[in-house]
Amino acid sequence: MSKLSTKYESEVQLGLLATILVLLVLNVTSNYVSFNARVALQETVEAELNNSAVVISRQLEYRAGDVLTDEQVEQLRQQRDLSVLIYFPSPPSKEVVTVDWLLTAPALGGDPGSFANIIQGAEFRKIIHGNGDEFLLLYPLPSKSTGGTLILGVREPLLAYLDSAGRTTIIVSIIAALVVLVVYILLSRLVLSPFRRIRKEALEAGRPIGQDSDEVDSIVRDYREIISQLKEQEKQLLELNRRTRHRADSIESFNEHLLGSIDTGVVTIDLQGKVKTLNSAASRILGHDHNAVVGEHYWELFRPSIKIIDAVSRALDCGKNEAYCESEYETVASGKLILGATVSTIRDGNGEPIGVSVMINDLTELSALRSQLEVSERLAALGEMAGGLAHQVRNSLGAISGYGTLIKKKLISRNLPPDNAVALIQETREAESLIERFLYFARPLHCQLTRVALCSLVEELLEGFRVREDCSLIRFVHRAEQEIVVNADGLLLKQAIGNLIENSVNAYQGGPGTVTIEYRVVGRETIIDISDTGCGIDEEASARIFTPFFSTRPSGTGLGLPLVKKIVDLHNGRLSFKSAEGQGTTFTVSLPSTALSEKQTAESSVKSTG
Repeated sequence: MSKLSTKYESEVQLGLLATILVLLVLNVTSNYVSFNARVALQETVEAELNNSAVVISRQLEYRAGDVLTDEQVEQLRQQRDLSVLIYFPSPPSKEVVTVDWLLTAPALGGDPGSFANIIQGAEFRKIIHGNGDEFLLLYPLPSKSTGGTLILGVREPLLAYLDSAGRTTIIVSIIAALVVLVVYILLSRLVLSPFRRIRKEALEAGRPIGQDSDEVDSIVRDYREIISQLKEQEKQLLELNRRTRHRADSIESFNEHLLGSIDTGVVTIDLQGKVKTLNSAASRILGHDHNAVVGEHYWELFRPSIKIIDAVSRALDCGKNEAYCESEYETVASGKLILGATVSTIRDGNGEPIGVSVMINDLTELSALRSQLEVSERLAALGEMAGGLAHQVRNSLGAISGYGTLIKKKLISRNLPPDNAVALIQETREAESLIERFLYFARPLHCQLTRVALCSLVEELLEGFRVREDCSLIRFVHRAEQEIVVNADGLLLKQAIGNLIENSVNAYQGGPGTVTIEYRVVGRETIIDISDTGCGIDEEASARIFTPFFSTRPSGTGLGLPLVKKIVDLHNGRLSFKSAEGQGTTFTVSLPSTALSEKQTAESSVKSTG
């Protein structure tokens, strides 16, 4: 081993020895302080007990030889705050305290037998460590008139702890010294062993450590050169990797942004049928979280739609694209949806199939608009045809009514009963009334917008219903957080709301019930709800409820709700309903953003006048 390496190892060992020496000095210092504290506290306790013995002996002298009782001894103990006070009227027969004397000599104030073995052979006026944290003192009474012996005791937890800890500290210090010595030997080996292995490895690798300086400096310098070379090579590798990753990340990032930005849902599935990716639009449309679906089988994702499952299955089996299809899909959050799906096979660079992509669009609103458009077109054609037909039928009914009147007159002139003729005339008039109502529904409506206060309009309608005999069992509830003013045709809006209230009344079929009318401003719309808890509308009737001449009541004409829808559409609003058979129905009228609160109206009036 070179002198330089010996110097390094010597420095390490000297450092460890210095650390151990400091620890030993701290240990000796703490033991010395602990010992001095114990001696000082022991002297203090001894002085206090001797002082208490002197005071008690003087009090005994004042008694002039009176015999003490146990109560008097207890009183003296409490006065001096002692834990033990035993009075022997006579001193021991020998100079040394014996167990026989403690057990046979008469004593007052306690049982000396409990600590006889402790004070056997004890020195007078010196404290003795008794049981636990108690310290005792034997004190001979000097006076001839009050001769005897006192045993005094006091509890000192701290002195007891220091007294017992002193012995333990010596034993622990010896053990600690041995442990420190062993730790020094092991630690020196552990510290120097890595250095020795590094030097050996360097020599075997053909990079001997220089002798011109300390071995540590040579090792550090050598490893710096190696690290510098590695860093240079690392820079080159990182640059190549950066270029490759940048190109890959650019393509991947572009694809991710593209899939995340489009409104079309995109789902990719591998050849095992496991969902690989799901963009945000697909998560929103299908109502599934991305993390919960990825890795699951596509059956779990498309379970509500058999058509899409079949299309994906065929694409995975045959490796061909599937034709566009539309299917119903029901979610917990959005309910029943109409989805348009395109299933395509994903191929790699060699043209081999590696998976399937499913592109999804939510066509629910488009389907509803399509249905509404079809209904509107059918209604327009029907209305145009029925309008002309109604005019012809009304003319024929007029002729029938005229001939019926002539028949009635002839029957009366010949003294024959005119009942059949009267019934004929009545039926023709009812048919003519029905045709008149249909023509009113079919003809174009003209909307004259004015500022209408909903609260006043609804109250006026309800007053008319409350006085009707067929509404005597109905309770009308009108709720409004504030007065709301809308731009609408007052007569048409009144007719629409009145027809909806009439439908709610008829839902109770003559029985008792409650009809609730409430409205509010939500965003840019005024929402009007007319609710009942009557018979409700079944699923079959719900699909035809706005069709003219369709009615669930035998006496109904089937023109009320179509007319309401026509009026709401004329105001650029929306009419919808929710119903459960046997539980009730709620019709909702949504008017556009022309709704203003009374406060807003007042503020605008003040500004205009100011």
